[in-house]
Amino acid sequence: MNKSNFQIINASAGSGKTHTLVLEYLKILFKNDSSISFRHLLALTFTNKAVNEMKSRILKILNSLSNPPSFEKHIVTNLCEFLNVTEKELSIRASHILKKIILVYGSFDIITLDKFSHRLVRTYAMEFKLPYNFEVVLDPEDLLNETVDSIIEEVGTVKILSKLLLEFSLNKVLNDKDWDIQKDLHDFIRLLLNENDLTPITDIKNKSLEDLKAESKLLYKAKEESKKAASKYAKDALDFINKKGIKAKDFKREHLYNHFEDAKNGVFNKLYDNQLEAALIGEKKLYNKTLLEEKKFIINKIQPQLLKYYYEVKKFVGEHLLIEKTLNSWTPRMLLQLMELRLNALQDKKEVRLLGEFNSKINHLIENEPVPYIYERLGDRYQHYFLDEFQDTSKLQWTNLIPLIGNALESQDLSGEAGSLLLVGDPKQAIYRWRGGNMEQYVDLINNSKNPFQIGSELVSLNENFRSGDKIVSFNNDFFLALSEIFENEEYQNIYGNGSQQEAHLDGGYVRIETISKGVTKESSVPLYISKILNIVREVLAKGYKESDIAILVRKKDQVALIGNALSQDGFKILSSESILVAQSKKVQFLIAILKLSIQPNISKNHKIILDFIWEILGGDQNMYHEFAKENLHLDTISFLKTLQKYFEFNFKIEFLKGQTIYEAVNYILTCFPEIDISEAYLHFFIEDIYEFSKIKSVSISSYLDYWEGKSKKLTITMPEGLKAIKLMTIHQAKGLEFPVVILPFMDTPIFPLVNEKIWFPFSEGKLKTIKWGWFNFSKELQHYGNKGKQLYKEKCLDHQLDAFNVLYVAMTRAVEAMFIISKDVDNGNKTYAHWFKNYIFTKGQLLDTSNPFEQGIFNLRRQIIKDENKLDFENVGSNLPINVTWKKRLILDSSEDKIKDSKEWGILIHDLLAKVTTSDLIPHIFQEANEKKSFPKKFKRSVEEKVWEVVRHPELKKFYDGEDDVLCEQELLMPSGPTLRPDRVNFSKNGRVSVLDYKTSDPKEADIEQIKTYKRSLMEFGYNKIDSYLVYINSDIQVVRIN
Repeated sequence: MNKSNFQIINASAGSGKTHTLVLEYLKILFKNDSSISFRHLLALTFTNKAVNEMKSRILKILNSLSNPPSFEKHIVTNLCEFLNVTEKELSIRASHILKKIILVYGSFDIITLDKFSHRLVRTYAMEFKLPYNFEVVLDPEDLLNETVDSIIEEVGTVKILSKLLLEFSLNKVLNDKDWDIQKDLHDFIRLLLNENDLTPITDIKNKSLEDLKAESKLLYKAKEESKKAASKYAKDALDFINKKGIKAKDFKREHLYNHFEDAKNGVFNKLYDNQLEAALIGEKKLYNKTLLEEKKFIINKIQPQLLKYYYEVKKFVGEHLLIEKTLNSWTPRMLLQLMELRLNALQDKKEVRLLGEFNSKINHLIENEPVPYIYERLGDRYQHYFLDEFQDTSKLQWTNLIPLIGNALESQDLSGEAGSLLLVGDPKQAIYRWRGGNMEQYVDLINNSKNPFQIGSELVSLNENFRSGDKIVSFNNDFFLALSEIFENEEYQNIYGNGSQQEAHLDGGYVRIETISKGVTKESSVPLYISKILNIVREVLAKGYKESDIAILVRKKDQVALIGNALSQDGFKILSSESILVAQSKKVQFLIAILKLSIQPNISKNHKIILDFIWEILGGDQNMYHEFAKENLHLDTISFLKTLQKYFEFNFKIEFLKGQTIYEAVNYILTCFPEIDISEAYLHFFIEDIYEFSKIKSVSISSYLDYWEGKSKKLTITMPEGLKAIKLMTIHQAKGLEFPVVILPFMDTPIFPLVNEKIWFPFSEGKLKTIKWGWFNFSKELQHYGNKGKQLYKEKCLDHQLDAFNVLYVAMTRAVEAMFIISKDVDNGNKTYAHWFKNYIFTKGQLLDTSNPFEQGIFNLRRQIIKDENKLDFENVGSNLPINVTWKKRLILDSSEDKIKDSKEWGILIHDLLAKVTTSDLIPHIFQEANEKKSFPKKFKRSVEEKVWEVVRHPELKKFYDGEDDVLCEQELLMPSGPTLRPDRVNFSKNGRVSVLDYKTSDPKEADIEQIKTYKRSLMEFGYNKIDSYLVYINSDIQVVRIN
């Protein structure tokens, strides 16, 4: 049987997915006799890390195959057998392919899905009416915030806008909510970029403001009608009960009577938070045991009619609550078109585009362009496709790829070969539903229930685990098989049950589950969890493991911070998203405090930050600290700094920051405090951020501080591989990684989290059909909104259940040698991870509580002592980071930058900019003008701008740019005899001295000296006698040579 050109690899965790993907890629790469066949291969994945890993692996294998004997024995055997060639012939082919890839590396297309989308959009930039040089914005927060802020700022000036927002705010207050509407608008504008919200948002955008106003009136009318109907049926029920001689007290706790009484009076809140329905259908008691028999008889007889009234009331109460919820969030949709217009205008102004817009643009393109024409515009025709992590692909991403892939699969190239598609994924690791990941389309493919192509697919399952020891694998097999029974759907039972079973390739492994006490509050449980974490860490280290072997994985970021603080206080080195925040650096905090005081002085909190930092770096007497702080922190800023300056004898005047750019201000502060080590990684990344901000946004201090308020929680340094520290991260961050020892604390996470998740409710029939969508918070109340509400509630609960299952699966499949799970002792139930673990252990005939931990395997001494010579010390991380810039000197490390530096073009750009710099304060305006006129390519901007700043701040040169002298830049010297001369710069000082400067961007030559001497002689002919001449060599360093 021939192998299909459409293959699906179903790869559980640790099963060698990347190895298989690389092998299949190499097979097609070698199969084609052409050494440029790689140009027709496109491999797509989700992260740059995955891209780099796959590219690196392919290049290493090709290099190994080119230099036999290769260490890739398995690859050699497979390729020789597949191609029917000898190892020698394989080596020759590998060498040719490797050389070709290196020669045209840009066509080696293993890229992220986002980058491919970006490429398509850029190719059709004109059709999409996009700026030719638009930049891609990955993080939309700043643009979205700016858009919402611009709308709110118009309150009081734009009448209709003011009216809408005022009504919205008052409506929130009436519903016992915070009157602030900013968060609601922020939540709603994000829907413009979320693929999960595309259909409802498109429907709303197609409606005019008048349409939405009319629909609002329709909803208010329907709301009142449903309230009246509910009240009427409730009154009818009460009348019916009374006529039968039944009193309120005849019902158990008077529940049923009070239920109808509340409904009659329009009190609908929490009307169904009880067991009444169960009582009316006979599952619970409707009346007390002591009730008279004749009344029991009557109630039993009328029970069907009471149930009918109950359902009639419930129908209209549900309708009323649904409409009320929809109206509570009605104003944002009336502003949707305005939000989109403002957002687009802002993007046009900044010449940027949000990445989240690309898929919808491409979808429009794919629908209207023939596929061969798209390939022609791209410049490449892809014949073979490889899609990694397919379970995280969104519906729109897949829809956009189908025509391109289908064209390749259903046609042949010039040699008669058909195209191919290889999908790799695992539905159990689908943890990105919130950003559009659609696991269901992958499930449909592996079950062969849907196939968008003409050819059939072939499913290959990878069932061997090459990552974890057999005790870990067998535990996970058994645990997830038992847990799969929670799903009602047989399809999901199979995926998570039999579909999760693996064979272990490695021996050993160890699993332990222990618990904290039951009944403790959430706050009280934290120190108990942390205590167990610390004990396990010490136990692991005592077994010969290194700190870098340990990973602690959690669900929430706040848990990262809690554990990180505890580990640090106990003397352990940690690496986490929190520990690498730039804002946690004391140096950065010091700079920010000074900048804040320059804008808003006399803030004691900022005084204290400055005092603490200076006291530490300048060696203040600790015995004097408290007295000094008490006497001076409350002073005004000028007095405080003067007192501090007298005590430590430094020279700094905060008044100098007034009117300075953010770039100049930070440079001045660092110059005044040379004790600050500017090579520290955190400080480097902070300065780099200032540089990037100044280029594309604003140069003012206040603008940067506004930006920093949001950015400070996100800006992190890039950490090198192999750091000697305990890794602390969220489970999402750990996906795709593995660690010798994994600790999983806080394993009492609810299966159905209590989060404010918004949902779309479809109005698809009846009098409200034109409304189309309601948008409000998901809650249990949803199941009372009719049959659609019940269905939607059930679907959302299943989504939460799948997400909880998948996150747990990812967490429990990271460990290589040992896995420690810290849960909580709980009673019977099925609401949390803790219940799942306890229920499973109980099926094994064991208890799981504080006295009875569960163990599987033996926790031995470290199985393999890995050499750590190449690992980095945490304390020295700053000097080991891949820094390509410092404050005083930008180091050009990139090879392409080296070429630019040596080129004539780079030198011309430097000369052109310096020719305009008469004084240093003009530089920001010169750069801004150059950027607006696009005077130089973007890829040159950073190195050129940095170098200009370096020149004017050079200790031997800065006096020439301070504005004290008269200056001529590149002005011709018309000599009575001889050639016309044009020196780069001539300064005429007030004391009669003349300085001539000549800029050079090449290596020193003897001709340079003769040239500047010619300038000097010419100036002497004009009558100037006091002349200093300087050659300024501008390369990686600035070298100033004074010529006598």
